[in-house]
Amino acid sequence: MIKQPIKPIPLDEILNFIRAYRTLEQMPLEDGFAHLRAISPMLLGEKEGELKELRQHFRNQWYDKERHFGLFYLNLSHYRQIYLLNHWEIRDWQDNEYIGMTLRNPYFRIVGRPPAKALQLHQLLKFFENHGINPQLTGQITLTELPDSDKRFGNSANWGDYILSLTDPEPLLRQLIIYEDEAGYDFEITPPQ
Repeated sequence: MIKQPIKPIPLDEILNFIRAYRTLEQMPLEDGFAHLRAISPMLLGEKEGELKELRQHFRNQWYDKERHFGLFYLNLSHYRQIYLLNHWEIRDWQDNEYIGMTLRNPYFRIVGRPPAKALQLHQLLKFFENHGINPQLTGQITLTELPDSDKRFGNSANWGDYILSLTDPEPLLRQLIIYEDEAGYDFEITPPQ
């Protein structure tokens, strides 16, 4: 078993993620679903039954959450989050191995640690959903540039717009993402050479 330290996700990939989900949230409901329907994970290949089940799952979740991306995303299993991230060109070298393991072992879907990028973006969205945009955000984080009071409620839309409005969002984003000491798996992974 190889344990790799978590490498911080590049800023451009975080901003790409935020821009992509904000675009999705701003689409009419049907258009948003059409975007989600276009996701065809390579690992599923031509298995039409599995693709149909994935699309139905995305549809049910998207309509149920009424374009609220944070709730939609956080209620997806990690391997399905990775399908979406890969569709938006956010990839981690461990994605395919992780997804393969989850498809072979349903127990791993529950207890397996997702790849670093997926974990960091999940943690970021969880922070967005659980914290409003306030001057004293946490004991360590103070915000100076604040949006109007009606845009301070904690959710993916308000936080996404706020982050994209900042001149230099990187220091704040690095503080918001909860880093873990190490990312490792309970199965063999050999890093790319």
